Amino acid sequence: MIRTTIDYGIDLGTTTSAIAVLNDGDVQVIKNNHQSETTASAVWIDQRERLHVGEIAKRRSEFDPWNTCVEFKLRMGLSDQAKTFANGDRTMTPEEMSAEVLKSLKGDVAQRGGEHLRAAVVTVPAAFELSACEATKQAARLAGLEHAPLLQEPTAAALAYAYHSPGDKAFWLVYDLGGGTFDAAVVNIRDGEFTVVNHRGDNFLGGKLIDWRIVEELFIPALIGEHRGFAGLGRGEPRWLGAIAKLKQAAEQGKIQLSRADSVPVTLDLEDDRGDRIDFLYDLRRADVERLTEPFIVRSVNLCRKALDERGLTPADIEKVLLVGGPTLSPYLRERLADPRQGLGIPLDHSRDPVTAVAMGAAIFAGNQRVDLPESLPVPAAGEYVAELEYQPMGADTEPLVGGRIFGAGTTGFTVEFVNAAAEPAWRSGKIALADDGTFTATLWAGKERASTFTIELCDASGTPRPVAPDRLTYTVAAVEPQPTLTNAVGVGLESNEVVWLLERGTPLPARRRYLLRTTIALSRSQNQGYIRIPILEGDHERADRNRRVGRLQIDPGQITRDVPAGSEVEFSVTVDESRLVVARAYIPLLDEEFEHAIELRTETTPAHEELAARFRAERHRLNDVRMQVSDIGDARAEAMLDRIEAERTVQDIERLLDAARTDQEAARSCGTRLLDLQIAIDEVEALVRWPTLVGQAKEVLAAAREVVESKGDPNDRRSFATLESSLREAITAHDAELLEKRIEDLAQLAVYVLDRTDELPIMRFEHLRNLEPEMRDRREAAQLIATGKKAIERGDIRTVRYVNRELEGMFPTPPPIDLTSTVARGS
Repeated sequence: MIRTTIDYGIDLGTTTSAIAVLNDGDVQVIKNNHQSETTASAVWIDQRERLHVGEIAKRRSEFDPWNTCVEFKLRMGLSDQAKTFANGDRTMTPEEMSAEVLKSLKGDVAQRGGEHLRAAVVTVPAAFELSACEATKQAARLAGLEHAPLLQEPTAAALAYAYHSPGDKAFWLVYDLGGGTFDAAVVNIRDGEFTVVNHRGDNFLGGKLIDWRIVEELFIPALIGEHRGFAGLGRGEPRWLGAIAKLKQAAEQGKIQLSRADSVPVTLDLEDDRGDRIDFLYDLRRADVERLTEPFIVRSVNLCRKALDERGLTPADIEKVLLVGGPTLSPYLRERLADPRQGLGIPLDHSRDPVTAVAMGAAIFAGNQRVDLPESLPVPAAGEYVAELEYQPMGADTEPLVGGRIFGAGTTGFTVEFVNAAAEPAWRSGKIALADDGTFTATLWAGKERASTFTIELCDASGTPRPVAPDRLTYTVAAVEPQPTLTNAVGVGLESNEVVWLLERGTPLPARRRYLLRTTIALSRSQNQGYIRIPILEGDHERADRNRRVGRLQIDPGQITRDVPAGSEVEFSVTVDESRLVVARAYIPLLDEEFEHAIELRTETTPAHEELAARFRAERHRLNDVRMQVSDIGDARAEAMLDRIEAERTVQDIERLLDAARTDQEAARSCGTRLLDLQIAIDEVEALVRWPTLVGQAKEVLAAAREVVESKGDPNDRRSFATLESSLREAITAHDAELLEKRIEDLAQLAVYVLDRTDELPIMRFEHLRNLEPEMRDRREAAQLIATGKKAIERGDIRTVRYVNRELEGMFPTPPPIDLTSTVARGS
């Protein structure tokens, strides 16, 4: 079978993976050798150093964790996450293990249908970092997939739900809770096309967290309480790896069974620290699991509400919630989501299998992706012809346009006709004459309920049929995504801990942006010193350290032909394609050289336990301080944010993960992410607490700047002031603390510029420094400089005043800032 479209879609999941195919408009999930529609994302190397993938590897992890690896999807894109297997001392990266899962799925296709798969659409979480997307692409290449477009999982899910049953002028909310990640996507369906208008997600929120909570809060306390010989039993402890693996799998299986029962018995054969076998019996109750699940549901609901709120939408604007992912089978989760007060209060749609919906949607998307054709078509044999077709295989239009060209010996007088014999009644396009160069265009007619297959009938000038390849095409009327968008803003971090956002969230892809930067340190080839390092960030916060650092572009001394002094220009550009793969370039005009190969997206490593502990101590102190401030001022919005931190059990999560992070790298990475969540939440509360003070400061600076501009400014200054005043008032109306701080700074800088231009700022600066004489290191020298400054002011020598100011500033450990809220000076 020769395919002109990719047709195959793969859901490369945290716990399980699946592959589906689109054939003649029908979507089919391909089963593996065990007649299962999903394959466990697990790898095992046996004693003979043979590699196994799937359920056998997952089951083996209970008994042989030293030679198995599971849930490696969450480590994609990190530079220090390779797994060393004891058997054969073999080391594999997450990308290599993911490639083995993809190879297994390819093998299922070959066994079922005999196709050797070279192209497939592979899905990734919408919240995946750029580095993780690049790692997924690498896994596909290692698996032999020559063409593997990446598709966001919420988009795939929406395609699966919309296929053959699209809505019209409606908003949907995709609720995708997988094994390790969560995505909430707001989708707008209109005229047969849908667009993801907003997204929020968390790469460390999924069903596996519930499994760990069952293990750590139910199983381990019960086991230690009932049996001796399990001292130190915990996640990541090397001597307890086997026992923890058994408990984790039992938690996962028990959680799944509780979807249909109120309680399930858990029976495990475990070995204590003396080597004795014990039977662990536990009655796992749905009520206990629901209690442990609650904080994760709260987090997911908050992300959904945020995604809606950012687009000015309410639950009343959403037609339905599309449930995706195995954990959404939980009756309790569905009840909570449907609750209008504590959940979303939006009708739930679970008409598709939540476990395979993403793979099915990926296959539907793949059916609209043309297979890459060679640059030059093969020369047809004598008497045969080749059709080069240009058309979209899928779309909302029931009368699609098809163009093309017929290649072969002599096409003068030839006609082409498209026939849909399965239509009722049968449909024919009529004979279409080829142009002199063999080209043609045709308008087809397609039914809405299924795929339409058209045979291509080529006839010569005498009306005799001639063979043509391909001899048919398929078109499907279905909802399509016109253009993917960027789920997170992409920018670069600056030395000042600020961010320059180059591509905003929601930017249509592909996209490209260029920005001029300047170096802050020298780069010396001769002395082999210095470097140019440009951190690449994802997120939406103005502080660089509150965003995810997904990689960097670095230029070292050995890469340059001559020295680059500090302050040199660097033209930085970034390009992101439809699969969210990034290419960054740095052009240095001084060298007339562009650096592209320097980009490295896999620079991030797992944080050390000591670093995490220090950060947590600092954030707990900040949290306690801000709680007291909120208690004093009684701000309702700040109190609601503190309640959210408590409801999501953020602090308790970090405490538990921090303890496990001593020996468990995965827990350490999760802990780092949750710490960032806590930092951002505290930032938001602090912004509300300082808001009244900030507004007061804004009014003072506004009044001072107005006085300066009106008395000393020119018409251009007054126009600038009017613009800045309007921007400042807009920031106050928007209640945006970070934006207001910037607007205050902008107004202050305008006042400084006017005062400096009129030579009044140096005098103000001198008077300010003179009052700080007692704090200076050498008071005798300071007194002499102050006397010199006074005389310079008397004779109008501003140049000398500036010199005196610089010398006085050097007498402080840190030069003091000038008080820009005041623009008046004491008379001499």
